[in-house]
Amino acid sequence: MTNHTPQDTKLKIIEQLIILNDDSVFEQIEKLISKAMNRPVYKKLTKQEVENRAKQANEDIDNKMFFHSQI
Repeated sequence: MTNHTPQDTKLKIIEQLIILNDDSVFEQIEKLISKAMNRPVYKKLTKQEVENRAKQANEDIDNKMFFHSQI
């Protein structure tokens, strides 16, 4: 029986990911990693959603609806 170090396991996984071409698997892996690291899973935004958020941000600035902090 061969003992694999965590580094060996990581490299093997990376090698497998390089040849994999399945977005649904990538999404599942991303969720698992985020959960393991106690990070929220971020939703990918569409181009339209990004444009809508930028438009809303510009409107908020025009209406002086923003926070100013001094660093």
